[in-house]
Formats: sequence, C-alpha cells, structure tokens
Amino acid sequence: MNDNARDSATDAPLNPALKSTTDTSHDTTHTSPAPIDTASAKEGEGEGWPLIWLVVVAICVLITAYLIF
Repeated sequence: MNDNARDSATDAPLNPALKSTTDTSHDTTHTSPAPIDTASAKEGEGEGWPLIWLVVVAICVLITAYLIF
C-alpha cells in the first residue's frame, strides 16, 4: 500500500466541492450607512402601539378569566 497518497490530503480531497475559496461576488471596498440613518419613519410615528397592545392584552386576560371562572 502506498502511504504517500495519504500524506497529502490536499492533493486528492475526498470532496472537491469543499475546497477553500474566496468569495469575490460582494464589494467590500464601500461602506453603507447605518440603518438608522436611512429609516423613513418620522418623529412620533408608532408611539401609540404600546397602548394598543396593552388594551389588547387586557381584553384577552378578561376573556380568559371569564372562560375559566
């Protein structure tokens, strides 16, 4: 049996698809702005949602309590 073939695993890998490659499909030389800088929400938009969810949860708790007792 020839042991030289076992010593160099990179010459004959078991799965050629697993070879190390460098991905060059994305441009990494330019940076993009932070998401908060490009957000389209205006000041004060969405401030009522916590109150809406509080009311919804309270109604669900009341319905659950009614069904249990």
